[in-house]
Amino acid sequence: MAVKDIVLILSQISFGAIATFLAILYWSHTRDTAWMLIIIGVIIQYGQIMYSTFMMFGVLGDDLFIISNVLDIGTLLSVVPLIFISSAFIVMLIRFKKG
Repeated sequence: MAVKDIVLILSQISFGAIATFLAILYWSHTRDTAWMLIIIGVIIQYGQIMYSTFMMFGVLGDDLFIISNVLDIGTLLSVVPLIFISSAFIVMLIRFKKG
């Protein structure tokens, strides 16, 4: 494994852990729907980082499918955070349109 790959993995895990920790801390202070969706997206994104790291080191296999031979965990974990963050932006747009 090249040094740049190790630096990439360590930086993703480190900064992802910081972002997830801060998101969880903020979660207890907010009741805003948009922020809650962003926080959930950040947490799931960190799950995706950890899943891809485990796959890279061979801890997990790539045969974990949600829908047989169609949708695997890696794809789902890549897309779901974007769905939550997009939903947060939609909530904010609707809120600004009403106000």
